Amino acid sequence: MFGYVRPNKAEMLVKEYAQYKAAYCQLCKTLGQEYGPLARMALSYDCAFYALLALSVTGGAVRERRARCVCNPLKACVYLEAEGEEYKKAAALCVLLTFHKLRDDLGDRSFFRSLGSRMLLPYVGRKARKAEGRYPLLAQAAAEAMEAQRQAEAERAGVDPCAEPTACLLGTLFAELAQPEDRQRPALERFGYFLGRWVYLMDAADDLREDLREGAFNPFIRRLGLEGKRELAPEERQAAETACNEALNATAAQAALAANLLELENFGPIVRNVAEKGLAEVQREILFLHVKEKPRRELEKL
Repeated sequence: MFGYVRPNKAEMLVKEYAQYKAAYCQLCKTLGQEYGPLARMALSYDCAFYALLALSVTGGAVRERRARCVCNPLKACVYLEAEGEEYKKAAALCVLLTFHKLRDDLGDRSFFRSLGSRMLLPYVGRKARKAEGRYPLLAQAAAEAMEAQRQAEAERAGVDPCAEPTACLLGTLFAELAQPEDRQRPALERFGYFLGRWVYLMDAADDLREDLREGAFNPFIRRLGLEGKRELAPEERQAAETACNEALNATAAQAALAANLLELENFGPIVRNVAEKGLAEVQREILFLHVKEKPRRELEKL
């Protein structure tokens, strides 16, 4: 995941944002406890959302605890603790996805541009093996999805085949949160599928101009007839952004419909905020305001 799945703060109640921030900080703490202090670099909004969704589906007991920030002892934080495995699974997902992202960087970037990834990969690889030992099904689903995506991109496939692995991965992960006989399982799978598809499309749209300059593969390049170009004229750029936005809107609408079918116990309003308003705000920021992903520790500054 890529840090795009986050709520629209302006549309949240103060209590809801406090809960989201506390869950984010708790995931950061869990990453350090389970995989070491450096593992906190893998923290993402996406995995924080996964933890909140898991807590909402299982209905597990949560409690708030005030303590010092694990990264900045001079600052007080509120942590949203839980008794179940939700945060530990989210932490494992952070590590596994970071591992696969680093591996992709080695193949997609030049030696010097991928030097940081080469240095981090041995350390992250050890943590990923630890996560795999704890959650083998999670690790298998992530590995299969990343391999399928690499193959689709190597074949320079279209938008739909390239987005399918990430869509299926989130569909599998979200469905796994419910018991097989749970009537919410199909809606969870559908929600995950379209959210995963949206994440891939959002990342491709975000990287479009950079991929054009570098001659790298991007499924939107062929769809929009931009082969051979290195720079876009203002009118071409506007047309490309509008076309990407339309594709993203169609996918986000399906994700929001599926989210509305869910009966969530703890953090339903936050989940629906992300599905109905957060995704749209991220699209607006990146495609039309050209705001890149904010630093991971942004929440600690607010």
